Amino acid sequence: MLMTIRSALLLCLLAGSSAAFAIEQPKAAVHQAVTMSPGGAISLPPAPVSVLDLKPPAALYEGAVAAGVAKASASFGKIFKLGIVSGCHIGFGAYLAIAVGGACPGLAQTNPGLQKIVMGAFGLPFGLIMTLVTGGELFTGNTALVTAAKMEGKISQKALVKNWTASYVGNFVGSLILAYLAYKSGTLGVAPGATNIALAKCSVAWDVAFVRGILCNWLVCMAVYM
Repeated sequence: MLMTIRSALLLCLLAGSSAAFAIEQPKAAVHQAVTMSPGGAISLPPAPVSVLDLKPPAALYEGAVAAGVAKASASFGKIFKLGIVSGCHIGFGAYLAIAVGGACPGLAQTNPGLQKIVMGAFGLPFGLIMTLVTGGELFTGNTALVTAAKMEGKISQKALVKNWTASYVGNFVGSLILAYLAYKSGTLGVAPGATNIALAKCSVAWDVAFVRGILCNWLVCMAVYM
């Protein structure tokens, strides 16, 4: 008991000594430069600029229209090649979703909601980010941006059709290239996840698939828009 009390007193003494000898760090003073002109007018420093620059909806729409004009002004060949890149990138997103979320059959049976979250979180977001940061041409996003430019009278109908056609065909070719590479690499094995997804999509009625496509592309367009 006595040893316990002595130990406690020793710890308190050491703590007090450390606090007493601790060197307080000087606080950084914030100085604002105030200047005075020869005429006596005082000039205050500019207000700090916020790092997060949120644009109002009208400015966001104007930016989307400008992006649509830039995409429509590109040549057919450039849009087609960038479409191939985007098709591969979106394919990589699906590749990752199948490799991770599609390889959890036990989780799909016990907790299907969590399995869908895993499949969604490790899929399309990565493919879409790669497409956006590389300046690719994605048909689903172009249907929003280039259409907005056409509705505002900034581009012609011919330019709209050119962009849609080149990006759609390019995305299709890119997805086929990625699918072939995934098949030849053997990284998906027998790919039960990919097979089940393909069979499920092909068994859906046409009108159901059409409505699901609208909902899916709505979210993709919002991601590109923002």
